[in-house]
Amino acid sequence: DYLWRSVRLDFGNSLRQGYPVSEYIGRMFPHTFILVMASAVVAVLVGVPIGIVSALKRRNPLIDYPLRIFALLGLSMPVFWLGILLLIVFSLRLDLFPLIGGGDLDAVLTMVRSGEVFSYPGDFFAAVGDVLHHLALPALALGFTLAATVSRLSRSAMLEVISQDFIRTARAKGQAERAVVYKHALRNMLVPLLTIIGIFVAIALTGTVLTETVFTRPGLGKMLVDAISARDYPLAQGAITVFTMTIILVNLIVDMLYAVVDPRITFR
Repeated sequence: DYLWRSVRLDFGNSLRQGYPVSEYIGRMFPHTFILVMASAVVAVLVGVPIGIVSALKRRNPLIDYPLRIFALLGLSMPVFWLGILLLIVFSLRLDLFPLIGGGDLDAVLTMVRSGEVFSYPGDFFAAVGDVLHHLALPALALGFTLAATVSRLSRSAMLEVISQDFIRTARAKGQAERAVVYKHALRNMLVPLLTIIGIFVAIALTGTVLTETVFTRPGLGKMLVDAISARDYPLAQGAITVFTMTIILVNLIVDMLYAVVDPRITFR
């Protein structure tokens, strides 16, 4: 009975708040979603180029070693430590970013659903700017730690691709190195990158627990911590179930995209 209700996102009522768990999750999920997406942008824009350059310049220690040290530092640096450091520098000392909160995301979503975006564009963009202002530091903290993982995985994927026979054939035909990289290597690197996406989502979702807690930001991660502290078991079970279902769904989508990226892969 519990599994059937969980499939319908019916997790019962919160022991502490008294209202349905699904409603609370529905309000918190958008905050976690935009945090994961923003940190993904940071991680991809930073990690993928670093991984590719490190693989292509692996015989040049002046380039490869600093990039690999960056990845090692990112893997060794806990997200909560980096988050606290960013808060001290940019919130307490420089007063450039808010210390807590996630902005008025509910107002943004309400205006989008009601069609008031074009009626009150000033209010809408002000609310969006406030959300992005609150999002900057958490996304940077989580994205930087994820960029280290993405760079190492991207480096391994690129090294695997450039060791293939078709890359050696392209070079033997006299093609320029830029053409070999952009036309052949990057295109064939998409399949390993899709695998990275599935791993990335799982790491990012677990990272939101610490990130949202450090920045006192609303979301599923902080909701899970608060629910466990208050022994609100329906709320904790609901958050864990949503985390699990999201990871399963993303990996299912990734498996389906394999056939789109690589024509050799078919579903039977």
